[in-house]
Amino acid sequence: MTGIVTGFAVAGQSMSSSVLGNLVSADMPGIALVSGILVSLTMLLLLTLLRLPVSLSNCVVGAFVGAALATNTQIKIPFLIEVLGSWIAAPFICALMALLVYALVIRVERFESLVTVVETNRFFLLVVVFFVSFTLGANNIGLIQSFVRNELPPEWTLVAIEIAVLLAAALGTVMFGKMISRVISDRIVGLSQIKTLSAMLASAVVTAILTSFSIPVSLTQVVIGGMLGAGISQRPSLVNTREIIILVSGWALVTIVSAGLGFIVSMILISLKLV
Repeated sequence: MTGIVTGFAVAGQSMSSSVLGNLVSADMPGIALVSGILVSLTMLLLLTLLRLPVSLSNCVVGAFVGAALATNTQIKIPFLIEVLGSWIAAPFICALMALLVYALVIRVERFESLVTVVETNRFFLLVVVFFVSFTLGANNIGLIQSFVRNELPPEWTLVAIEIAVLLAAALGTVMFGKMISRVISDRIVGLSQIKTLSAMLASAVVTAILTSFSIPVSLTQVVIGGMLGAGISQRPSLVNTREIIILVSGWALVTIVSAGLGFIVSMILISLKLV
């Protein structure tokens, strides 16, 4: 949580116009905005309860594109292509980076005692987990906050919204964090201490780079890409290929379904004139 809060405070501003501005027109109607947020949160909660690792970014981008189509809001195709391209490339880049980091760490630690290696890895793993949390706060929490920045009621303050978002992130971590982490660690790939360090560092670096370009990042995708790269770095590798294929297919399906639901919910709200 320290990493998430720090990342949000320091770099969350980078995502202020990622969706509303860069992806779709910033003057999106209230109907589309409500539909996009509602579908995103519903999809994320449902899939989390089903123990399926899914990204907020997949849900948000799909939902807002669908809502924009329903309300004739401008969709900025070049940025959409940039986002989709980054989602495809990021896991592979992360896997390659994890391979390189693992090879470097193995070379450096080869000449150290086992006790020194274990203690050093533990320390740097804590540092890297903080870095991953920092990038998560900057990208995903910054993305959430951007939706309400320009829609606050007069009696609300931005600080109050930020506190609410961070408290919600903490609650979600406590309630669902271990459940999802077990799915990834038990069903997808088995990693040693050094491989975990390599995967997390690669994930954090890739996420930080994409955040600097205001691109919504699927942390789930980059982390699993890093874990896959670290997992195959040495034989025998413990990678569940079947689960990887299911996950990749699921990411694409979630984005498409979110877009469809965003469109349908927007049309329903328009017909009922509820917003």
